[in-house]
Amino acid sequence: MKARKLVALVALVIAVAVPVWAQQQVSEEDYDAAMKSISATVDGVNDQLEAQDAPSVGASGKKFVDAFAKAEAFWKARNEEQATTLSMEALAAARKFQEAGAAGNFDAASTAYGELRATCRPCHMQYRERTESGYRIKQGY
Repeated sequence: MKARKLVALVALVIAVAVPVWAQQQVSEEDYDAAMKSISATVDGVNDQLEAQDAPSVGASGKKFVDAFAKAEAFWKARNEEQATTLSMEALAAARKFQEAGAAGNFDAASTAYGELRATCRPCHMQYRERTESGYRIKQGY
């Protein structure tokens, strides 16, 4: 009986600690790479939607989901509430985009893509600044 309780306690600690540890592992370089992935993916999405290319839209959606999951973890680890919220909204929209696009529901995918894109500007205005080589996180964040 005591062994079961110990195993359950260890499992609980791992279940809580691993996600927190993983969130703290997203470096600024990881975040920057995720943002560059998003930018590169955005470039082809309108053509994919217009061509009604479900496999490509689904693949782009996966790239968005992966990148915005990193963005969410990055901002959560910094306790930056507004950026975390924007990242979570973008991630939710990316998931809808991926699912709808992969299923061939291009109207829903287009709507989700608009929702995703609506999160970009407010986040960039608050947290990102343009440099000669692209963007970086503003000082203080």
